[in-house]
Amino acid sequence: MDFSDDDIQLMLRFQSGVESCFEQLVERHKNRVFNLAYRFLGSYQEAEDIAQEVFIKIYYAKNSYKPKAKFTTWLYIICKNTCLKELRKNKPNTVSMDDTFELSEDDVTPQIADPHTPSSLDSMLNTERALFVKQAIDSLPANQKMALILYRYDQLSYEESAKVMGCSVKAVKSLLHRAKINLKERLADYFRK
Repeated sequence: MDFSDDDIQLMLRFQSGVESCFEQLVERHKNRVFNLAYRFLGSYQEAEDIAQEVFIKIYYAKNSYKPKAKFTTWLYIICKNTCLKELRKNKPNTVSMDDTFELSEDDVTPQIADPHTPSSLDSMLNTERALFVKQAIDSLPANQKMALILYRYDQLSYEESAKVMGCSVKAVKSLLHRAKINLKERLADYFRK
């Protein structure tokens, strides 16, 4: 294994008792972990909790850490497993259509339109489109969704994605292909309009 990786060096130094190295690892990777969790779970609060849990796991795993791959691969594996565990709790994120919310005058602030911003209609259409795409991605099976997030959004290579997911490169390509087909089917009606 190539021990010249800065993250591996930080983890090894943390393992030998230099606590500040852990802080550096958290600072370097907190956004990456949060974004993966947020994209996978779709909840800001859950993503914050997952990110915290991932770094707690790393902290307590310091003595068992062995650099067999890039540090980020190990980090992504822990994050993926933590996200899947959270998903298995199967907490539906639903809102009743019967619930009502009241706004007071203090909740509404008048605004002047900026001529350089998209019109309200364009903004609404972009928001609607993003919502449909997000719902389609969220409806994918967990392994397809994880492969898509790792490859497309976190820009991991096929090889890195395969290591994180614990499968072959061929399996990752297959998952991505099936995800693409599923998304195309789920979004076909919307984009035909």
